[in-house]
Amino acid sequence: MNTAPGIVVGSLDSLVADIYVSHKGLAERADVLVRSAERTGDRQTADLGRLVVAELYNRGGRAPEGIAQARAVLSSTGDRIVVAHAHAVVAGGLWRIGDSAQAVRNAYPASRMLQPGDPAVLRADHAIVLALQVNDRRIGGISHREFRVAQELADATRIPALILANLNNWAWCAYTHGDMRTAVDLAERMRMCSERTGAPLNASCADTVARIMLETGDQVNATTVIEHAIATAEATDSDAIPNALMTLADIQRRDGNAGAALNTLRACREMAARDQLADVDATARKMISACYAELGDFAAAYREMVEFHNAWTVRRSERSEVMARVAHAQFAVDEARRTTERFREMAERDALTGLWNRRRSDDRLATLTRTPATRRGPVCVALLDLDHFKAVNDTYTHAIGDMVLCRVADLMRTVGGHAGRHGGEEFILVLDADPAVAARRCDQLRAAIQGYDWTSVAPGLSVTASIGLTAMRPDDNAHSLVNRADELLYAAKRDGRNRLAIG
Repeated sequence: MNTAPGIVVGSLDSLVADIYVSHKGLAERADVLVRSAERTGDRQTADLGRLVVAELYNRGGRAPEGIAQARAVLSSTGDRIVVAHAHAVVAGGLWRIGDSAQAVRNAYPASRMLQPGDPAVLRADHAIVLALQVNDRRIGGISHREFRVAQELADATRIPALILANLNNWAWCAYTHGDMRTAVDLAERMRMCSERTGAPLNASCADTVARIMLETGDQVNATTVIEHAIATAEATDSDAIPNALMTLADIQRRDGNAGAALNTLRACREMAARDQLADVDATARKMISACYAELGDFAAAYREMVEFHNAWTVRRSERSEVMARVAHAQFAVDEARRTTERFREMAERDALTGLWNRRRSDDRLATLTRTPATRRGPVCVALLDLDHFKAVNDTYTHAIGDMVLCRVADLMRTVGGHAGRHGGEEFILVLDADPAVAARRCDQLRAAIQGYDWTSVAPGLSVTASIGLTAMRPDDNAHSLVNRADELLYAAKRDGRNRLAIG
């Protein structure tokens, strides 16, 4: 399998996939991976390990903490794969607190930022997240396109947990949109995948299958599936078993056994209270009210319905408060990042011209010389020096000299690429272009400087520049590259100035 540098195949892949299987020991495994990656300086894998823990928070009923941890990783990295996965984890957390619109806005970049050749497990995981969130609470019919894409990616991994996860989400969305034919077909695919691979259905998958069986009249098998899930299945979301209990209660009530359903729902409420699942508790209360009504205890039914409405009103208020807190936290993160980026850019800009300063240019060259040519393409570097600039300062004052430097900087920005002030009246251009294209652009810049209306700056003023241009070679480092451009610059000076020397 093709992976990006830094990905630990197996360790990280299994952590991401096992989120859909079982959470037992997963946080500890993630912590081991993070510490191991930190010891070897593998920041990418360490950050991805931290995001596994954040996703466990999301699924364990601690979504605000999961979102905060994922956003902290997101704000501290420029690694494309880490950024993509952080968006996926943020999307999952936002979806769980009820902010579906913002969830989808994060799910899209999470999926789109990954490319063929990136870790297959992450590509499948992100597509699964996007497909669910595009279709959950969707108005109108289900959109199958996103699910089909996710299924292709999940199938390609050959990991049953991912295959089952997307089939489950797809089946559930088809069921909730009333597309029972598709839901039944997908539930059967889940069952066959489980039998073929030996991978058991987790509690959420079993709940979906049982719900679909119930709606198609197969209550006997629905009961078998859901009771087995409650007794043995792994829960990969904090509300998975309580939801399964509510499905069992629905089966019992439809079988005419409202008393058994009441007992099941009371057990569900006890679990909801223990794990602080307010949504589950409110829904269970509504179902309890229906059970009392069927038993003929209309006073109890009315009391429970009032309690349900009260609980639901409180829950809506709590959700709004949580969403507001999460949004406020994101604003604070964004503002801190903008401030950090603003100060970082200020530290890397030349105060007079606004071009990149020498430190930023050196960093850019160091990065390019370390990048394989197959990944970066052709690179050319030019050093430009203004001819007889000391005479400009001496004749027209340093204030005029500063204006000249700023106008030259403006002309350099039109060339494209990385433009920096290298020191004094010397400038640097780093161009992602082959030598012929770079030479044409540099000579156009030289001509533009010569042809500029300098008399608008000071009467009688004229300015020209000499340029040395060289292409990056396989054995170059930043020092050798700049030295060669510098030698060519002085060759242009020796040959009469106002010219371009190429080598």
